Amino acid sequence: MALPIPAGRLKPKGKDFHEIVGDYRHIVCSVIRQRPMLGGMGGLALGTGFFVARDIFVTCDHVMNDPANPHQQGDSYSLVANLTGNSGKVHQIQNPQIGQEINLFPNLDLAVLRVPNTPNDQPYAPLEYGDVYEGQGIGVVGYPLPVLQVVNGNLVFNSLIYRAASGSVNARYNTNDGALQNVPYIEVNFLFVPGNSGGPVFSEKTGRVLGFVRGYRATKIREAIATATMIPQMPLGVSNQYVESLSAVYSIAVKLDFVRATIEGFGVTL
Repeated sequence: MALPIPAGRLKPKGKDFHEIVGDYRHIVCSVIRQRPMLGGMGGLALGTGFFVARDIFVTCDHVMNDPANPHQQGDSYSLVANLTGNSGKVHQIQNPQIGQEINLFPNLDLAVLRVPNTPNDQPYAPLEYGDVYEGQGIGVVGYPLPVLQVVNGNLVFNSLIYRAASGSVNARYNTNDGALQNVPYIEVNFLFVPGNSGGPVFSEKTGRVLGFVRGYRATKIREAIATATMIPQMPLGVSNQYVESLSAVYSIAVKLDFVRATIEGFGVTL
Protein backbone atom coordinates (compact mmCIF):
# COMPACT_ATOMS: atom_id res chain seq x y z
CA MET A 1 0.00 0.00 0.00
CA ALA A 2 1.35 3.42 -0.96
CA LEU A 3 2.26 5.75 1.88
CA PRO A 4 0.43 9.10 2.04
CA ILE A 5 2.20 12.14 0.63
CA PRO A 6 3.25 14.53 3.41
CA ALA A 7 2.68 18.28 3.31
CA GLY A 8 4.26 21.04 5.37
CA ARG A 9 6.41 20.17 8.39
CA LEU A 10 6.65 16.40 8.81
CA LYS A 11 4.79 14.89 11.75
CA PRO A 12 6.72 11.65 12.28
CA LYS A 13 6.00 11.06 15.98
CA GLY A 14 4.45 7.66 16.57
CA LYS A 15 5.28 6.37 13.09
CA ASP A 16 7.26 3.25 12.27
CA PHE A 17 10.78 3.73 10.93
CA HIS A 18 9.81 2.78 7.37
CA GLU A 19 7.01 5.37 7.45
CA ILE A 20 9.44 8.09 8.58
CA VAL A 21 11.84 7.05 5.80
CA GLY A 22 8.93 7.25 3.34
CA ASP A 23 8.10 10.78 4.48
CA TYR A 24 11.72 11.89 4.15
CA ARG A 25 11.74 10.67 0.55
CA HIS A 26 9.74 13.81 -0.29
CA ILE A 27 12.14 16.31 1.34
CA VAL A 28 15.59 14.75 0.79
CA CYS A 29 17.14 15.39 -2.60
CA SER A 30 20.20 14.60 -4.61
CA VAL A 31 22.01 17.85 -5.43
CA ILE A 32 22.86 17.87 -9.14
CA ARG A 33 24.94 20.56 -10.81
CA GLN A 34 24.43 21.48 -14.45
CA ARG A 35 27.38 23.25 -16.04
CA PRO A 36 27.72 24.56 -19.61
CA MET A 37 30.28 22.52 -21.50
CA LEU A 38 31.38 22.08 -25.09
CA GLY A 39 28.57 20.27 -26.86
CA GLY A 40 25.90 20.97 -24.25
CA MET A 41 25.27 20.83 -20.51
CA GLY A 42 27.16 18.50 -18.18
CA GLY A 43 25.54 17.01 -15.10
CA LEU A 44 27.20 15.93 -11.85
CA ALA A 45 25.61 14.61 -8.65
CA LEU A 46 27.36 16.36 -5.75
CA GLY A 47 25.70 15.06 -2.59
CA THR A 48 22.50 15.10 -0.58
CA GLY A 49 20.47 17.78 1.17
CA PHE A 50 17.03 18.39 2.66
CA PHE A 51 14.33 21.01 3.10
CA VAL A 52 14.11 22.69 6.51
CA ALA A 53 11.33 25.07 5.42
CA ARG A 54 9.08 25.29 2.37
CA ASP A 55 11.72 27.13 0.32
CA ILE A 56 14.91 26.67 2.37
CA PHE A 57 17.21 23.73 1.61
CA VAL A 58 20.42 22.83 3.44
CA THR A 59 23.44 20.74 2.55
CA CYS A 60 27.19 20.85 3.20
CA ASP A 61 29.44 23.65 2.03
CA HIS A 62 31.82 20.99 0.68
CA VAL A 63 28.96 19.61 -1.43
CA MET A 64 28.27 22.96 -3.11
CA ASN A 65 31.74 24.46 -3.13
CA ASP A 66 34.41 21.79 -2.79
CA PRO A 67 37.83 23.41 -3.43
CA ALA A 68 38.53 20.71 -6.02
CA ASN A 69 35.25 21.45 -7.85
CA PRO A 70 33.85 24.82 -6.73
CA HIS A 71 30.69 26.58 -7.81
CA GLN A 72 31.19 28.67 -10.95
CA GLN A 73 29.24 31.52 -12.51
CA GLY A 74 26.77 29.98 -14.95
CA ASP A 75 26.16 26.82 -12.93
CA SER A 76 22.57 25.78 -12.29
CA TYR A 77 21.25 23.13 -9.92
CA SER A 78 18.52 20.52 -9.76
CA LEU A 79 17.35 19.14 -6.42
CA VAL A 80 15.99 15.73 -7.32
CA ALA A 81 13.84 13.46 -5.16
CA ASN A 82 13.30 9.92 -6.49
CA LEU A 83 9.74 9.15 -5.36
CA THR A 84 8.89 5.75 -6.82
CA GLY A 85 11.87 4.54 -8.80
CA ASN A 86 10.56 5.78 -12.15
CA SER A 87 9.18 9.20 -11.25
CA GLY A 88 10.36 12.04 -9.11
CA LYS A 89 10.23 15.67 -8.13
CA VAL A 90 12.74 18.21 -9.43
CA HIS A 91 13.35 21.67 -7.98
CA GLN A 92 15.31 23.91 -10.34
CA ILE A 93 17.65 26.72 -9.28
CA GLN A 94 18.68 28.51 -12.45
CA ASN A 95 21.77 30.74 -12.50
CA PRO A 96 21.93 31.20 -8.72
CA GLN A 97 23.95 33.99 -7.17
CA ILE A 98 26.24 33.60 -4.16
CA GLY A 99 24.71 35.44 -1.22
CA GLN A 100 21.23 35.19 -2.66
CA GLU A 101 20.07 31.75 -3.82
CA ILE A 102 23.28 30.10 -2.54
CA ASN A 103 24.68 31.02 0.87
CA LEU A 104 27.96 29.40 1.91
CA PHE A 105 29.32 29.02 5.45
CA PRO A 106 32.63 27.14 5.16
CA ASN A 107 33.40 27.57 8.88
CA LEU A 108 30.24 25.50 9.56
CA ASP A 109 30.50 23.24 6.48
CA LEU A 110 26.97 24.46 5.73
CA ALA A 111 25.28 25.69 2.57
CA VAL A 112 21.79 27.20 2.63
CA LEU A 113 19.85 27.40 -0.64
CA ARG A 114 16.76 29.49 -1.34
CA VAL A 115 14.61 27.46 -3.71
CA PRO A 116 12.21 29.41 -5.94
CA ASN A 117 8.71 28.36 -6.95
CA THR A 118 8.22 25.66 -4.32
CA PRO A 119 4.57 24.75 -3.76
CA ASN A 120 2.83 25.97 -0.62
CA ASP A 121 2.53 22.37 0.63
CA GLN A 122 6.19 21.46 0.06
CA PRO A 123 7.09 19.14 2.97
CA TYR A 124 10.10 19.87 5.18
CA ALA A 125 11.89 18.33 8.14
CA PRO A 126 11.19 18.87 11.83
CA LEU A 127 14.37 19.90 13.65
CA GLU A 128 15.80 19.04 17.08
CA TYR A 129 18.48 21.06 18.86
CA GLY A 130 18.47 19.04 22.07
CA ASP A 131 20.94 16.55 23.47
CA VAL A 132 22.09 13.41 21.69
CA TYR A 133 23.09 10.33 23.68
CA GLU A 134 25.35 7.33 23.17
CA GLY A 135 23.20 4.37 22.21
CA GLN A 136 20.39 6.54 20.85
CA GLY A 137 18.74 5.05 17.78
CA ILE A 138 19.14 7.14 14.64
CA GLY A 139 18.48 6.90 10.94
CA VAL A 140 20.05 8.40 7.84
CA VAL A 141 18.66 8.75 4.32
CA GLY A 142 20.14 10.08 1.13
CA TYR A 143 21.60 9.36 -2.28
CA PRO A 144 25.03 7.78 -1.76
CA LEU A 145 27.10 6.76 -4.77
CA PRO A 146 24.68 8.31 -7.29
CA VAL A 147 24.92 7.41 -10.96
CA LEU A 148 23.24 9.79 -13.41
CA GLN A 149 21.58 8.35 -16.49
CA VAL A 150 20.00 10.58 -19.12
CA VAL A 151 17.76 9.21 -21.88
CA ASN A 152 16.64 11.53 -24.68
CA GLY A 153 17.72 14.48 -22.60
CA ASN A 154 15.70 13.43 -19.54
CA LEU A 155 17.03 12.19 -16.20
CA VAL A 156 16.18 8.56 -15.46
CA PHE A 157 15.06 8.59 -11.84
CA ASN A 158 15.79 4.94 -11.07
CA SER A 159 19.48 5.73 -11.57
CA LEU A 160 19.27 7.79 -8.35
CA ILE A 161 18.79 5.25 -5.57
CA TYR A 162 17.26 6.52 -2.33
CA ARG A 163 18.91 4.62 0.52
CA ALA A 164 18.16 4.41 4.23
CA ALA A 165 20.09 2.97 7.18
CA SER A 166 19.64 2.85 10.92
CA GLY A 167 21.89 2.24 13.89
CA SER A 168 22.89 3.88 17.12
CA VAL A 169 25.08 6.76 18.21
CA ASN A 170 28.57 5.46 19.03
CA ALA A 171 29.94 8.62 20.57
CA ARG A 172 29.52 12.37 20.79
CA TYR A 173 32.34 14.82 21.23
CA ASN A 174 33.57 18.28 20.33
CA THR A 175 36.73 18.72 18.30
CA ASN A 176 38.51 21.01 15.87
CA ASP A 177 38.45 19.78 12.29
CA GLY A 178 40.18 22.01 9.77
CA ALA A 179 38.16 25.20 9.33
CA LEU A 180 35.56 23.90 11.80
CA GLN A 181 36.34 24.85 15.38
CA ASN A 182 34.81 23.16 18.43
CA VAL A 183 32.36 21.28 16.22
CA PRO A 184 29.98 18.87 18.02
CA TYR A 185 30.13 15.55 16.21
CA ILE A 186 27.74 12.62 16.28
CA GLU A 187 29.64 9.41 15.54
CA VAL A 188 27.76 6.39 14.23
CA ASN A 189 28.58 2.76 13.61
CA PHE A 190 27.67 2.41 9.95
CA LEU A 191 29.54 3.78 6.99
CA PHE A 192 28.69 7.03 5.27
CA VAL A 193 29.86 6.99 1.67
CA PRO A 194 30.34 9.66 -1.04
CA GLY A 195 26.97 11.20 -1.89
CA ASN A 196 25.64 10.94 1.70
CA SER A 197 27.18 14.30 2.64
CA GLY A 198 24.57 16.89 3.57
CA GLY A 199 21.82 14.35 4.28
CA PRO A 200 19.81 14.33 7.51
CA VAL A 201 20.57 12.21 10.56
CA PHE A 202 17.35 11.87 12.53
CA SER A 203 16.00 10.28 15.68
CA GLU A 204 14.61 6.82 15.02
CA LYS A 205 12.01 7.49 17.73
CA THR A 206 10.81 11.03 16.98
CA GLY A 207 11.88 11.47 13.35
CA ARG A 208 13.37 14.87 14.11
CA VAL A 209 16.65 15.89 12.47
CA LEU A 210 19.57 15.80 14.92
CA GLY A 211 22.39 16.61 12.52
CA PHE A 212 23.68 16.35 8.96
CA VAL A 213 26.20 13.99 7.39
CA ARG A 214 29.74 15.34 7.02
CA GLY A 215 31.73 12.24 6.13
CA TYR A 216 33.92 9.66 7.80
CA ARG A 217 37.35 9.35 9.31
CA ALA A 218 39.70 6.41 9.43
CA THR A 219 42.02 5.75 12.37
CA LYS A 220 44.94 3.49 11.53
CA ILE A 221 45.26 0.59 13.95
CA ARG A 222 47.96 -1.55 12.39
CA GLU A 223 50.21 -1.65 9.34
CA ALA A 224 52.47 -4.53 8.31
CA ILE A 225 54.16 -6.19 5.35
CA ALA A 226 52.10 -9.19 4.22
CA THR A 227 52.65 -11.88 1.61
CA ALA A 228 50.04 -12.93 -0.95
CA THR A 229 49.61 -16.71 -0.74
CA MET A 230 46.36 -17.45 -2.63
CA ILE A 231 47.52 -16.37 -6.10
CA PRO A 232 49.27 -19.43 -7.66
CA GLN A 233 51.56 -17.41 -9.90
CA MET A 234 52.18 -13.68 -9.73
CA PRO A 235 52.46 -11.78 -13.02
CA LEU A 236 56.02 -11.15 -14.15
CA GLY A 237 57.55 -8.26 -12.23
CA VAL A 238 54.79 -8.13 -9.60
CA SER A 239 55.86 -8.73 -6.00
CA ASN A 240 53.87 -11.06 -3.77
CA GLN A 241 54.45 -8.73 -0.85
CA TYR A 242 52.18 -5.80 -0.03
CA VAL A 243 51.33 -3.41 2.81
CA GLU A 244 48.44 -4.68 4.90
CA SER A 245 46.65 -1.86 6.72
CA LEU A 246 43.89 -2.17 9.31
CA SER A 247 41.88 0.93 10.14
CA ALA A 248 38.86 1.76 12.28
CA VAL A 249 36.38 3.78 10.22
CA TYR A 250 34.02 6.17 11.99
CA SER A 251 31.15 8.00 10.26
CA ILE A 252 30.50 11.51 11.53
CA ALA A 253 27.65 13.98 11.41
CA VAL A 254 27.54 17.58 12.59
CA LYS A 255 25.10 18.11 15.46
CA LEU A 256 22.39 20.50 14.35
CA ASP A 257 22.76 23.03 17.15
CA PHE A 258 26.20 23.89 15.68
CA VAL A 259 24.37 25.69 12.84
CA ARG A 260 21.20 26.72 14.67
CA ALA A 261 21.79 30.50 14.64
CA THR A 262 22.60 30.44 10.93
CA ILE A 263 19.53 28.38 10.00
CA GLU A 264 17.27 30.54 12.15
CA GLY A 265 18.70 33.58 10.36
CA PHE A 266 16.79 32.36 7.29
CA GLY A 267 13.51 32.39 9.20
CA VAL A 268 13.52 28.66 10.01
CA THR A 269 11.84 27.85 13.32
CA LEU A 270 11.08 24.67 15.23
